[in-house]
Amino acid sequence: MNSIRTAGTAVAAALLFGGMTLTAPNAKADIDFECKPGCWGAIAASLSNGQEVIRYNYETQHEAEDAAVLWCDVQGKTNDCQVVVSGLGCLSVADGADGKTIAGRIGPTMEAADAAALDGAGPGSTISIHACNNWL
Repeated sequence: MNSIRTAGTAVAAALLFGGMTLTAPNAKADIDFECKPGCWGAIAASLSNGQEVIRYNYETQHEAEDAAVLWCDVQGKTNDCQVVVSGLGCLSVADGADGKTIAGRIGPTMEAADAAALDGAGPGSTISIHACNNWL
């Protein structure tokens, strides 16, 4: 019994904290578990007009991603928004100095997410949008 509980705890910890080091901008989690009061967030962006929208504190990853894309399309008056990053914890998007590169990352803190996004977007990049979910 204890070994099963320990294994289950280890798997849950790996899913929760392992996902926080994702480096692929469009990576998606294999599991869309529900959390209350809400711990999933997503950032969507339009490459045609630069609109970026963040939605956070949703109960599922799917809800967060759908809301981000919807509001990005509505606010940007477009229909080409795509999820840049989604996950637990803090989310951040950096715009590259070239005006064409965007990098979305997640981290356990705002500082970690910002640093990862800036690193992904390259030298001279700036943070354009960020927020943290209420996941703790």
